Amino acid sequence: MSVGAPLQNELDFSKIVFLVVDDKPFYRDMAHTAVMRAKAKDVKHAASVETALQLLNRAAIDCIIIDWDMAPEGGLELLRKIRTKALPKTSARLPVVILTGKADSGAVKAAKALDVNGFAVAPLSLEKLVKTIGSAINRTWTLQDAKVYAAVPAVTPSLVEPEKPKGAGGPARVVHKNEHAGEGANAHARASHGTVATAAAAKHFREAELKNVHMVLLNEVKAGAILARDLHDKAGQLLLKSGTELKPTLISRLNNVAGGHGESYHVWVGEWDQPAP
Repeated sequence: MSVGAPLQNELDFSKIVFLVVDDKPFYRDMAHTAVMRAKAKDVKHAASVETALQLLNRAAIDCIIIDWDMAPEGGLELLRKIRTKALPKTSARLPVVILTGKADSGAVKAAKALDVNGFAVAPLSLEKLVKTIGSAINRTWTLQDAKVYAAVPAVTPSLVEPEKPKGAGGPARVVHKNEHAGEGANAHARASHGTVATAAAAKHFREAELKNVHMVLLNEVKAGAILARDLHDKAGQLLLKSGTELKPTLISRLNNVAGGHGESYHVWVGEWDQPAP
């Protein structure tokens, strides 16, 4: 899947399979966009540590991007499991990058003690995120004894929602509603252009009849694609319902809503498994 113009001084992730773990779809999408623009071989998603553990048991992962602040178990505990060799199919030296919108001093200290490879706090540009991930993957460090990591004090994930971003300048924001069950609380963050917000789980619209659902930058949406998630404007008003066929006129209108920055906003699209009645 092509995900926008290449970054300047781009890194090549074409041999790297990423696992992005976050209960907030916005951050998963942001990490996905960043690594795909650096030509990632593949990107797998998990909305919880439990799901991440299942994926690590089945698939070869080269780098994990994860949020420390998840419930009931946060990313630091997954990092601890990796470093203490608790996962038989996962290398204790697997690169791990913390990506979060809410840096906590205790979490930062614990992450460093667990030899996290990189730490990125949103808002930040895609270029900065890619550089952070690249530095994490290439970092030289010494793996300590498992007992050292096991002794690092646990940090309990905070259940307090991040503060809503205050009025951001720039183009109007395009907001999409996540339709996957279990991906609840509202997440707000600032992207490299404008502001993008992800709302709570929405009612499915013939989801079972959609196939090849994936994220794509707005300026790369192909005419005839089917919108897989509702789109809302910056005031929360519905722009388009999931299940809408994105014809050229609609794509043009969405680009106008995005202030001409279609290279910075993304939507989820798919295609009907069978023709709609």
